[in-house]
Amino acid sequence: GHLTAISTGDLLEEWPDEIDHMPSYYRGREADFWFYLRDIRRLVDTDTPGVIAELKKLRNRRYFDKPVSLYGGIVDLPLLVTREEEVSWFGGNEELTEGRLWAERDAVFKGETGRVAQDLRDNLFGPAIWEQLEPGSRTFLSTAEAVYRARREDPGFDFSAPAVEYAKAIETELNALLFEALHRALSGKPPHEREVRADGRLLDLGGYPPHQSLGTLKYLLDSKDAIVTTALRTVLKQDANWLLGTLPHRLAPIKKLRNPAAHGSSLTRSRLADMRAEILGIGQEGLLVRLARTKLRMGG
Repeated sequence: GHLTAISTGDLLEEWPDEIDHMPSYYRGREADFWFYLRDIRRLVDTDTPGVIAELKKLRNRRYFDKPVSLYGGIVDLPLLVTREEEVSWFGGNEELTEGRLWAERDAVFKGETGRVAQDLRDNLFGPAIWEQLEPGSRTFLSTAEAVYRARREDPGFDFSAPAVEYAKAIETELNALLFEALHRALSGKPPHEREVRADGRLLDLGGYPPHQSLGTLKYLLDSKDAIVTTALRTVLKQDANWLLGTLPHRLAPIKKLRNPAAHGSSLTRSRLADMRAEILGIGQEGLLVRLARTKLRMGG
């Protein structure tokens, strides 16, 4: 949940415009706390192994900072937990959800997407790689694959929507990987050693920049900027040559399909097939697998 505020006061006085959003069974009752949620995201759906994997990423502060376990590890309620990795669960809404709430998007794609996500984890990527992918990447990928599988025999179907979802999965992974690596290398340095210009905007690479488009990410990798290249070679020694040399060329056709698809151009299944194979790893090492292995080698 995207928590905006917590209150111990009178809901009628503090948030009168939100009364209609309060469940009816609370009306007329006392409550110790009111929580103001701006949005909600679904991380796992009808998938017990997936729930276990997500819980392991949380540390119970009142139980010796041990990972939260579904079986026997949920003690000393209410749970006070931390998460080692910085996660912007609700960042990039304009780029990734077209300004809609994540809750709205999840409601539309719930169902077959959950079954496809389990199939991708169990029969294509494997649990270790799947768990390395960002929750948003898994969501976009599963949505794209569910639509593709359902409509691949329909010659008249416009595949631009799943193309955008596949591209968003790559975009989300790259944002997480590149900006974490750059933050590790550049945090604490003076502004002139950590700031670069991309698409006319100044990005502070020593912090955590907001979500960037696939085009901006490709530009950063392709720019040969000394700040970017030195930082990536420092943190991602084994993968820096691939990231700075090979990856921009592999991103080019995805970016080319992504842009017109995002603006309503029609896309046939045959045009999408190569992009899907490139991302999933059909007959080759997929981009998502390579990016996930890079994150593993980075230690996050």
